[in-house]
This record gives sequence, C-alpha cells and structure tokens, in this order.
Amino acid sequence: MTNLFIRFIVMVLTPILASCSLKSADVTQAPMADIHLHYNWNQEEVIAPEEVVSILRKHNVVMAVVSSRPSANALKLRQAGGDWILPIYSPYYKPGIKHIWYRHPEVLDKAREALATGQYFAIGEMHLVSGMGPNRKNPVVTGLIGLAREHNLPILIHTDAARYEYFLPVCTDNPKVRFLWAHAGGILPANQVGELMSRCPNVWVELSARDPWHYGLFTDSENKLLPGWKALFEKYPERFMTGTDPVWNAHQTYRWYEADEGWSHYQQLNHFHRQWMRQLSAETEKKIRLQNALNFFKK
Repeated sequence: MTNLFIRFIVMVLTPILASCSLKSADVTQAPMADIHLHYNWNQEEVIAPEEVVSILRKHNVVMAVVSSRPSANALKLRQAGGDWILPIYSPYYKPGIKHIWYRHPEVLDKAREALATGQYFAIGEMHLVSGMGPNRKNPVVTGLIGLAREHNLPILIHTDAARYEYFLPVCTDNPKVRFLWAHAGGILPANQVGELMSRCPNVWVELSARDPWHYGLFTDSENKLLPGWKALFEKYPERFMTGTDPVWNAHQTYRWYEADEGWSHYQQLNHFHRQWMRQLSAETEKKIRLQNALNFFKK
C-alpha cells in the first residue's frame, strides 16, 4: 500500500514539478545579448557590481552592453564580470548635465580621451529630444558622431519624436556611421520604423523599453505583437536587437536624483522580451536574441 501510495504521489507530482521547472526556466533558457543596460550612480547606491553580474548570469545573458553615468561605472561591471560585458562611453560625464550636456564643449575632449583608452565599445546613450534639444547640428552632437566615425564605433541614439523624419537627417548625413536606434524610436509604430530603416541602411534598431512599464505601444494586453512588427522583423531579420533598459524612474522626472531600483525589476523586463521574441520564426528569434548583437559589436 505504501509503495502504491508513493507511486501515486510521484505520478501526480511529476508533471506539476516539470511544469514549474519549465516556467522557471522560461527566463533563462537560451543565451541572450542585452544591449541596453545602465549602471548609473543612483543604481550603484542600491546594488553592487557583483550583484548585477549575478543577475545577468542568472538570466543567461552572454553579452551585456552597458552605458552608465559616469562611464567609469560601466567599467566596474566589466571588472566584476569579464569581457562579455561591453562598456560604452556616455557623454554625460558628470552629474547634473544630462539635460544640458550639449552645452558643454568639454564633452568632446572627455570622450576623445576615454575612447583613446580602447576600453569602450561604442558611444551613447545620446539623447536627441524633439522640441527640447539639442539641435541636430549642435557642434557637440556632430562632434560625437565624428568621433564614432573616426574610431569606427557604433553610436546609440535615443530620439523622442512623433515621427521618424526627426532622426532621418542624422543617419542620411552620416552614411559611414553605424547607428543603433534606442527603443525603436520610443513611441513609433512599425511602419515608421520601417520607413527609416529603408532609407538608412546604416541604422540598426533595438527594442529596449518598449515593455508595458515604459514606452509600450509594441504589444497588446496579452503580450502579442501589435500589427506590422512581426513582418518588419522578418523583412530586416539582421538589423534588430533587444535589451531591457533597467531604469525605473526614467519617466518620473522628480526622481532623477533619487536611488533607482531598476535592477530589482530585471526578471520581469527580461521575461517580457523573451516572450515576444517567441512569436517569431526560430531563425529570426535567434538573430534578434543574440546573433545580431554579436555581429554588430564584432564579439
């Protein structure tokens, strides 16, 4: 009777435990490149570099691209984790200039000095915000783009604009520069993103912060891709990447100078991106999840 009871328990619990195991593995099952990360000063207040590295490894992130304020913070993550963590140089080299960085000519000198060390794999994140600044012809903006061209490094551009045309002159005027377009333009739908990609073959697109807790406008309430996105991914399967952007107070301006608990939300952000990628063909999913980033950053 005892043996029968044990067999019964095993028979009942095995599929349940297997199901739980699969669910817990959803987040960590396949290697992933997370190409939009931050480890800013107000995140370092609440989480150590070693803890960040542990979180990334737990979620099977095998390439982590990190832009931080100050940029030296990204170097701390590489020191803690290894060469699979790629720091990129931020023009926001000191506290208090995030919204006026383009008014500081010394940004170019700082960037030139940092890039000369060979420790940085790109430039960014650089914000070009429609109606707020900087002007696309600003000498600090054009100077940073020139440094990207000079060092043959990609540059991560963040644009908040209602239409793709705001970014268009930047990529068309600099055909030899590789641009990584943050957040697929923020709020833009698939058709506008596709229009820019068709006109600028030097632009790659990443989908960080298009989750429901940030920009959204990418999936519906059931996490299904909105119209146009799947077709766009299949049209340009080698020009998309994704990341999580674990910043939790980006749209709450009164909290800019408080500690940012974004890394405590990493699992839900990572899980979101893995879920929408599953709606793609296996070949395209693998490219967006990992291979495109390895090719783009030549890792």
